[in-house]
Formats: sequence, structure tokens, C-alpha cells
Amino acid sequence: MSNFIRTLKTKVLLGDGAMGTMLAALGLPPGQSPELWMPEHPETIKKIHQAYLEAGSEVIQTNTFGANAIKLKEYHASSLVREINIKAAKLAKEVAGTKAFVAGIVGPSGHFPAPLGDISWTELVEVFAEQVQALAEGGADFIFLETFSDLGEARAALYAAKQYTSLPVACSLTYTKGRTLTGTTPEVAAVVLEAMGADLVGANCSTGPEELLEVMAAYRKATNLPLLVEPNAGMPEFIAGKTVYKLSPEIMARYVEPFRQLGVNLIGACCGSTPEHIKAMSQAFVSREPVWPSPRTFPTRLASRTQVVSLGTSELPLMIGERINPTARKTIAEAFRQENWPLLNEEARNQVKAGALALDLNVGVPGLDEGHLLAQGVQHLQLALDVPLVLDCTRPEALEKGLQEYQGKALINSVNGEEGSLNSILPLARKYGAAVIGLTLDERGIPEKAEERLAIAEKIVRRAQEYDIAKEDVVIDCLVLTAATSPGIAMETVRAIQLVKERLGVSTVLGVSNVSHGLPQRSWLNSTFLALALGAGLDGAIVNPLDTRVGETVASAALLTGRDPGAQNYLVRSGKTAPIVEERKDPGSTNKEPSLETLHELIIHGQQDQIVNLLEKLLMKAAPLTIINEGIIPPLERIGELFAKGEVFLPQLMLSGDAAKKAFDLLKKHLPRQALEHKGTIVLGTVKGDVHDIGKNIVRALLENYGYRVIDLGKNIPAEEFIAAVKKEGAQILGLSALMTTTMVEMERVIKESRKENLPVKIIVGGAVVTEDYARQIGADGYGKDAVEAVKIVQALLKETEVG
Repeated sequence: MSNFIRTLKTKVLLGDGAMGTMLAALGLPPGQSPELWMPEHPETIKKIHQAYLEAGSEVIQTNTFGANAIKLKEYHASSLVREINIKAAKLAKEVAGTKAFVAGIVGPSGHFPAPLGDISWTELVEVFAEQVQALAEGGADFIFLETFSDLGEARAALYAAKQYTSLPVACSLTYTKGRTLTGTTPEVAAVVLEAMGADLVGANCSTGPEELLEVMAAYRKATNLPLLVEPNAGMPEFIAGKTVYKLSPEIMARYVEPFRQLGVNLIGACCGSTPEHIKAMSQAFVSREPVWPSPRTFPTRLASRTQVVSLGTSELPLMIGERINPTARKTIAEAFRQENWPLLNEEARNQVKAGALALDLNVGVPGLDEGHLLAQGVQHLQLALDVPLVLDCTRPEALEKGLQEYQGKALINSVNGEEGSLNSILPLARKYGAAVIGLTLDERGIPEKAEERLAIAEKIVRRAQEYDIAKEDVVIDCLVLTAATSPGIAMETVRAIQLVKERLGVSTVLGVSNVSHGLPQRSWLNSTFLALALGAGLDGAIVNPLDTRVGETVASAALLTGRDPGAQNYLVRSGKTAPIVEERKDPGSTNKEPSLETLHELIIHGQQDQIVNLLEKLLMKAAPLTIINEGIIPPLERIGELFAKGEVFLPQLMLSGDAAKKAFDLLKKHLPRQALEHKGTIVLGTVKGDVHDIGKNIVRALLENYGYRVIDLGKNIPAEEFIAAVKKEGAQILGLSALMTTTMVEMERVIKESRKENLPVKIIVGGAVVTEDYARQIGADGYGKDAVEAVKIVQALLKETEVG
């Protein structure tokens, strides 16, 4: 155990404050890279570190937030990654000495991993590996992954830090209204990051300390790990030509004890904070003793990017959909041969709609590349759905490709008692933070007696713990053979489940349909055997959720075995009460006749594959402009409303947008040219000095999906280039984006220069640091707090232009 982790377990540590805020005050030019400025101004960096140290900081952070190859490439300096990170770590170490720990800061790359973004997970790992190795070489005491907004990217950075250094790793995400930009909750983050080996988890930046109190409370309920928090000093405001954070040192200090009482172990501050804030916070501690909750044992937890599901004695039995399996299903095998992902997505959706809370994915078709198919299947399913996946694969090299792409906590199906299986599958489960199903078979096959199966289960659990896999992440499958050859063997499986639950206390799962293989009326046998197994303590069943008997059995058994308090699930299943969450209709249940309603549902669910055929039929009875206005725009507005309510998240929003764009692109061919031009032209770009563009890219995609012509100038765009583009393209709207407080001032210059030119263009602004008040102060015509709001502002401004 490192000295940093040992200290953290006995003392709440005080971190430092903002680096960017201090650099701006000490001469960093607007738009300049803090990391590239550092080598020529090392004494300024050391001065900032020293100020925080004297204020009471016990953790000093390196000036390396943007020191990865992707970010530095924007400044033509990607070759300097190693040099800059080593230099920054050494500067911090010189000041910290033995008085403080040095945190090697790693910020996000600015890219989401595929399928949401344009870079692969393995490419991101390489980028982060280069940086963390340099920070370790420079003397950092731990790696601090900071301000990540996407769980997939955070996984890549954490993997790099754990595989390429021996340092402890802290992981911090940023939240708005309790979720990250791509929909991850603190509970999901805790489950996924802890499983992958994080030593410390938490949150930073966001809107301020008040919101992060709730976030940290959610973290503490979900994990026993040490926690960290670094709130902003409020949201930035632009007053009298300066960026101001209104939360004073005294106000920030008021939150120190509440955070400590919630069980936070490292407390610092983020944007807008100064040594004065840290000094006040240092003086606010009532005690430095950590507040640890009583150690909790959690059930087996799996996670998608946005939700957690659990298996365990006190949890509802988990239905795992079995139907994406080419074995004995020719349609699925052919879909994999054709890589017909829309068909497979539809199969997955139908299972989820029928009650599956996790999905088994088996891509084993003879003659096909299983690794490629598993990776592609994971990408497509996790973009289309938000349930956890069970990766049904026993070939290590193929399984690893699927685990790399999965942006949550998967369940591996499976490992068994053979030495070769244990030695190849368990290391992958540990490395990628997955739970694993252990089959009670070995070199001799499936034992006949329950006691022999228990012995194999004991071996699997023991070996998993040797690989540092938590006991709750081992799920035992006691296996069942067909009752056609030996009816009594089924009850031996039931007895084995009882023994495993009693002796080992681990979760259990079972592939139920094997029991009925080769027999008629399979549903009868499956549901009856499932009831027996659930009575014996079965926690999860790999079943066909479309078999209504199975779903009814699970609901009934959950009630009768005391797993459904107040019969809430049973009443929902029986139709006597409504589900708490609004159910979105599936296209499979809509009228198959060509209709605008069907188009609505296809767009809502992002199902592009059926759109072309549907539109061809719709065009025979409706005008293209009618289809656009009544068939495309309403579902986009609906998905926008769901996004605003927090019922769907960025992946679903973008998937729906892609479906709408495909529809619009086809309909454009049937529209008169003047109708296209009338829709509107928009010029977008990130202002000079700012190289961040995730938010701007999302806005661009959504505007294009609505049918607008969008000219994206990219990043680091000077005022003159914006003006030239507006003139050249005849744009009605100019959109300006900024992420940094040091560059948001450039927005005002662009607006002033545009007004001097008397351009007939409406200007909207947006970005993480931009507020509605700031937009008003600098004379913007509109403020887009997010992509959905930006579209609404554009629509309103274009209507004003038409009226004018």
C-alpha cells in the first residue's frame, strides 16, 4: 500500500485549488496552453504550488490537465508529452517535498470513445498511457483523473494508469443535476471504476459545493472506497470585463465539515478557487479524522453507462435475455454473417421490453471473427440500449476485444473449473473490471452430484479471490442438463444451488432452457423448473423473456420468496399498477402500415435501418415537406424533452438525431431547391484560444438533424474568420462556443466586430462556462445552455428574422 493511501485512511487530506485561475492572474495570455507556457515560466508555476502549500494544501496538483497528445496536437506540440509531464511533476515535487503529496493530473482528451465518438478505446489508452508514465517518472505520488464527463473515456484513462504505472489512481467525474454529460450517475461510476481498480473516486468542477453534497452522498452509499471532492467556487460570471466566481473563501469553508461528515477523504477546490479559499477551508475542519461508514457487503452489481442492476439474495431475481445467440437460431446466425446490427438491436429491444434487465450476447458463428463481432456487438447494443451486457464468450482473445469496448461493468459468461479456463479468463475479469459466471464443470465434465458441483464452485471462488476479484463478482451456474435423458438430474441442480448459497454465499445464475431441450411444450418445463430453482435461492436466470410464462414465474417467485417488498414488482407485472418510469413505445408494437406515427417511433429509438423503406412508402401519399414538419421534427422535439427531463441521455439523443438526419437527407432529394435554402444557414465555431469542441460538435449534429445547413469552422477561430464565413455563406445565425473562462472574453470581441460590419446575423453563445447573464452582457441574441436549447433558440431567432 502506498504512503498516500495509508495516510488517506487515517486523515482527511486537504487538496489545492484552481491552477487556471491563478495562471490567468499571473500573466498567462488568453488562449495560451498552460502546459506549453510552463517550461518558460517554471518559477510562476512553483509560486502557485508554494502559495497553496502555505495555505494548508496537503495535495499539490501538477499543471498537466491538458498535457496529452490529443490536446497538445492542437498547438502542434504532441511530441512534447513526456517532456512536459515530467517537468510538471518535478516542479510540483520540488515544492511539495515531504510536506504534501503530488497528484499527477490527467484531464480528458476532448473525444468520446466509439461508438459515441470518433476514437477507439485502445487509441485513448495509448494516449493516456504516454502521459501517466511520464507523470510517474517525474515523481507523482498518485495519478488523478480529473473532470471526466464520459465513463467510457474515464475507463480508458483508468486502465492506462493501472496497467502502465504502479501508482494509486483517483478518478473524478463532473456532474450536472446528478449525472455526467453522457448520463452516468455516481452509483454507476462507483461500481464501474471500483471494479477496474480505482483507489479513490469522486467529483470535481460541476456547479459548486451545494450540488456536490448530493453527489458525494450517492457515492458513499455505493462504495467503501475513499472519496474525493473538488467543487467550483460557484459558476463563473462576467462582471466589469472580468470573470468572477462569487463563492467567497468563507462560503466554501462552510462545506468542509458537511463533506467530511459524508465520508469524503480528500477535499479540495476547483475553478475560481485561490489560496485564500484553501486557507479558509483548512481552518474550517472540526477534525481530520475520516468518517468511515460501517463496511458494507454489496450484492453482485453490473452496470451499463447509465444504470446498475444487482443480483443477490435480497434483490429481485434478474432476467437475462438469451435470444442473441446463433446456436439453433438461424436468423441470428445470418444476422451476424451479414453484420445486420439493426436486426440484432431490434431483437435486444424486444427482450428489454419484455422484462430483461440484462442481455446475453453470444456471437459464436463458425468461420467468423468472434473478436470483431463481439466488439461490434458491444458497441451497437450499448449505444441502442441502457441495460448491462453479459459477454457470452470463452475465447480469451475475442473476449478481451469485447471487454475493451464495453463502457460499464460486464458479466463474463463464462469460466469453469479447468485450469486453462481459470488462468485465461479470470485475469481478463480483473483487468477490465467485470464480474464472471463460474460453471460447475471441469476436465471431467459436469458432475452428477450436487456436492461435486459445489467443490468446483469453491475452487472457482477461491481462484478468483487469488486474482483479487471480489467474492460478490463471482456468480455460480450449477448447470442443468435436459430432462429428456434423465428427469431426476434437474433436481440435483436445484440441490446444488441450495448448497452454493448456503456454503459459499455467492450469487447464482442458471441457463434455464437446457432443461427442456428435445421435449415438447418447452415453456411448461422451463417455467416450472425456474420456479423450483428460484425457491432454492437462484438469483438470476438466462431465459427467453418473450415467453410470458417465464416472466410470470419470476414475478410470482420473487413475491413468494420475499424478494419483492410490498409486492411492487408483482403488481406492475400483473398490470394492476403503472411502472414508475414512462415507457416509450417500441416500433415493433406500432402499426406496420406506413404512417407518420411509425416514423416518430423509429426516430425516437434511433432505428435507421427501417427508415428508407418507410419513407419511400410515405412519399407515395404525403409531400416531403409535410413528412419533415409532421414526421421528423415532432419526434426530435420529443427526444429533446426527454433529454431535458433526464429520462434519456446524450447517446440516445445522438442516436435519434442520426436517424432523423438519415430521413432528412433522403427527403432533401425530393424538395425544391428553394425549400432547402429557406431552412437556414448557421456558422459555428469555438472562439480563438479555445481548443475544446465536444459541446459544439453535439450542437452541430443536432442542428443538422433538424435540416439546417451548418458550416462548422472548428476550433480556435479568430473574429475575422467568423465574419468572413458569415459573409461568404450568407448565414442567418452565428454560433460561438467557449469552454474556458480565459477564452469566453473572445466572444464579446466577435460580437462587437460583427456589429461594426453591420452583418444581418443573429449571434448565439454557449459553453460550459457561459451563462445567460454573460450572454446578455456581451450583446448576444441568444444563449444555448445545451444542444437541445440551442436548437430552440435558433428556431426562434430564424422566425424573428422572417417576421423582420
